[in-house]
Amino acid sequence: VMRNFWIILIVGVTLRIVLSLVTFHTDMLAFKLGGDIVASGKIFNLYDFSNQNIAVLNYPPPIYWVHGLVNFLFGGILAIGLLIKLPYLVFDLLIGYLLFKLFTQRRQAMIAFGLWILNPVSIYATYMMGQFDIIPTFFTVLSIYLVAKKRLILAALALGGGIAFKIYPVFLLIPLLFLSKTFWDKCKILSFAILPYVLSIAPYIGSASFRAQALFASQADKSLNAKIPVSGGEAILLFPACLMIFYFLLSGKKLDKLFFWKIYLIPLLLFFIFTHYHPQWLIWITPFLIIGLVSEFRKAVLPAALIFTSWFTSLFFFDPSLTLGMFTPIFAPLQNAQSIWVYLNLHPDYNLARSLIQTVFVAGSFYLIYYHFPRKNNA
Repeated sequence: VMRNFWIILIVGVTLRIVLSLVTFHTDMLAFKLGGDIVASGKIFNLYDFSNQNIAVLNYPPPIYWVHGLVNFLFGGILAIGLLIKLPYLVFDLLIGYLLFKLFTQRRQAMIAFGLWILNPVSIYATYMMGQFDIIPTFFTVLSIYLVAKKRLILAALALGGGIAFKIYPVFLLIPLLFLSKTFWDKCKILSFAILPYVLSIAPYIGSASFRAQALFASQADKSLNAKIPVSGGEAILLFPACLMIFYFLLSGKKLDKLFFWKIYLIPLLLFFIFTHYHPQWLIWITPFLIIGLVSEFRKAVLPAALIFTSWFTSLFFFDPSLTLGMFTPIFAPLQNAQSIWVYLNLHPDYNLARSLIQTVFVAGSFYLIYYHFPRKNNA
């Protein structure tokens, strides 16, 4: 077993390093800029040094702190592409470790670890795109692990760590509150969950640049686009409505801490159902889909296959910089690469194709929501 463990680990890490060196996306320039500013000592006024000609710092402060620390420690000895992606490997491997520890049966633990280390979503999003969604994903998985260990305060703090990097784990806070029995316990969980975010933004609230660029993520509006018009400018916002319905249905249920990953998965699936999501965001739910595949393979395999297939297909309907154009470090002309459909001499209807892809995604997601929703009441 341990021999297989090390083989999987070595193959996975090697693949990550190689892809880190041969791919590049321009979004990484913002992390380089933020890391350079923090490493130079301008930590608490970093947003005032944002360079519109290079990149705009529109993410929360902790990600720039991470890059600043790595830049300070290793900036002189690592290639820039690897330097930007290097810190993510720590969080990546820790997720693999947590998935391994979540299973008591060694065979299941090994499969979960292997599926994570070799899964294409995190490899693509983290080591090709160079995005940092692996970090909040780690904190949500850590929160699940701590819930299973009945350490609710630490689980709330871990969830708060994820919120400090990206706001989406806030959707998981209400279900976590349902696990506490008293009002005082709920207040403690809420306080620890919002503490990392509050502490991380507090030094920057006075900065006009921070408030304009990073305090409110523009991508958050995407979850409000799906709506049913009522009259005039009034509409029912589908994601918030379904999220609240989920919370109402969940209240009063007896929630099993060992299977709480299902409760974290459902609101995230609702988000993806009603949102035109960025490719790197799918990493948020990948660990939970892997847990489902390992623990309930027959029920989970088809919907998981639909979700991953639709995600992979959707990549070819984004800008070419997210596919062929990422390999410019090894073939410079790809900087001007066109869509793969041009090279195949095909002319698909992008809107129809994206709609079909999302429909497939929604079918798999709704089935998982139905299948994983808890049905036992307190009575």
